[in-house]
Amino acid sequence: MTAVIFLMVLSLLGVMAVRGSLFEERSAANNRDLSLARENAELALRDAERDILGVRFDGQYCAPGLCTLLRPAGSRPLNATEAATFWSARNEALTDPVTPIALRDGGLSLTPENRGVYAVDVTGSTCGLVRPLWSGADWGPNTASYPCSGTLTQAVPTIEYGTFTNAPLTSFAPANTQGSRPPRYIIEVFTPVDLNIRNTSAKIFFRITAVGFGRILGSGSVITSVTLQSVFSPL
Repeated sequence: MTAVIFLMVLSLLGVMAVRGSLFEERSAANNRDLSLARENAELALRDAERDILGVRFDGQYCAPGLCTLLRPAGSRPLNATEAATFWSARNEALTDPVTPIALRDGGLSLTPENRGVYAVDVTGSTCGLVRPLWSGADWGPNTASYPCSGTLTQAVPTIEYGTFTNAPLTSFAPANTQGSRPPRYIIEVFTPVDLNIRNTSAKIFFRITAVGFGRILGSGSVITSVTLQSVFSPL
């Protein structure tokens, strides 16, 4: 009986040790996923800034043959000389400095090169006036979205990493079977008038919302996602 009791105690200790190891392994995997998702979201923020500036991932200004998809003509500077005055001249000289940089519906019904950049005054929409625009965004499969109503009548379009900058996707699935889904972002445009500040610097502000994802499971679902925001101005 004594031997049986000792065996039972040893068995319980062994089971507890195994369970502890499994818990630590899962915790480490979750931390890894969280770090991966955050890094991917950071990548999307930087990619959105390059999208705004009109440059590729390597710093060259986008032009036919260099960038697969080009933003509409007149919405981005074409070279460094033009970039020096592009944003300030736009804000000082134009009655509507946001057009054609951004649209109230984010180019919802237009071709891909017009999508994903929103004017802040989404009139008559539950997204932008009642709740944040990104809460109604379509961030991809297996992620929750709550479509807007009014001006935006469906889930807000988002932009995949590298769409306008030709940034390589080799570290993401399916190129990398152990990778994650490419991160995505949206851009909202604010003028000083929108922010109720004096237009002393002629700045245009861009609020970028980016979502990065962790590992993809065999079922195609995502374990972890991280949402980051930043405010960016080219001036």
